[in-house]
Amino acid sequence: MDTDRGRRFYLITYPRTASNLLVRILNLGEQPNILKLEGTGWGYFFLDTHYLSYELQTAGKPLQEWTQSQRRQTMDSFQRGFKEFEKYVATARTEDKMVFVKEHSIFLTEPTALSRFAYGEDSVDETPWVMQPSGYVPELRRSSLNQTCLPDEFLQTWRPTFLIRHPALVFPSLYRALLDTHRVLEAGPTSDAHLKTLMTMHWTRTLHDWYAENVKPTLSESNGGVTWPIVVDADDVMTNPETVGRLCEIIGLDSTKLQYAWEPASEEQRAHLPTDDVRRFLSTLLSSSSVQKGKTSHDLDMAVETKKWREEFGEMQGAKLEKWVKDAMPDYEFLKAKRLRPTPST
Repeated sequence: MDTDRGRRFYLITYPRTASNLLVRILNLGEQPNILKLEGTGWGYFFLDTHYLSYELQTAGKPLQEWTQSQRRQTMDSFQRGFKEFEKYVATARTEDKMVFVKEHSIFLTEPTALSRFAYGEDSVDETPWVMQPSGYVPELRRSSLNQTCLPDEFLQTWRPTFLIRHPALVFPSLYRALLDTHRVLEAGPTSDAHLKTLMTMHWTRTLHDWYAENVKPTLSESNGGVTWPIVVDADDVMTNPETVGRLCEIIGLDSTKLQYAWEPASEEQRAHLPTDDVRRFLSTLLSSSSVQKGKTSHDLDMAVETKKWREEFGEMQGAKLEKWVKDAMPDYEFLKAKRLRPTPST
């Protein structure tokens, strides 16, 4: 097992948390000590598997109702993503570079965990789907708080940063994008179950808690007053450059490379993006030229927001959004209390 954890950094996010903005600010492509990563979003090794669930119509479908073909194709997709993940890590080791990978926690979550969350503990009667790294013997384990497709031993080789954002900003934005990309049906039990797995901070919270309990001594050393895992709030990404600067210092990036202004994406650059879905989910960043500080939770009035949701999405869906946000707030507040500050004393 490779143990170069001091050079592996995992940014764990969830959709609509301004993660692409953070990656843009960190300017990873120009960081000399980070191995460049081709593709969209600086990671997303399991994005194809997530999209495949829509193509196979397994999104929100109870696992016990999947066909053998659906199972085989999904497992093969997980394995392809993990193989590419391993390849990136191996190349970085060969070239003596640090690695920085971003992934939404929902993309990492394996099917048995999703089915149990949507339909209850008794809805699944099989072991979790766990990827086995190449050449690793014996078979590696996955403990209960780890609900990802990755074994404990692999996760322990990473220094994780969790990016969070207020659910009242995240969930309506995500729901709007899903409607625009036709990824969610207007009604039906499968659609509702799928939305339940998306409109939650459960996956981020449980993976954070797993790291908090399972970080090895060599990974938990204090670095400038910080103990891994790190939590960063999107509000701070947008309004507090000192917090991003401190994250940059902790990781070991070149702070002179940070960028807070850029040229909006050209039509040619937009055309080169792989899918319409990607263009839709990146639309705000693509049209921007700097950080938009008005998209924070400062002065957020939930009564005003819930009224807007009902007007935009209808009474039923507005009420669902209100419940999803309310249910996610304990996890958000828990993680927010642990967020990174500009200096150890603040």
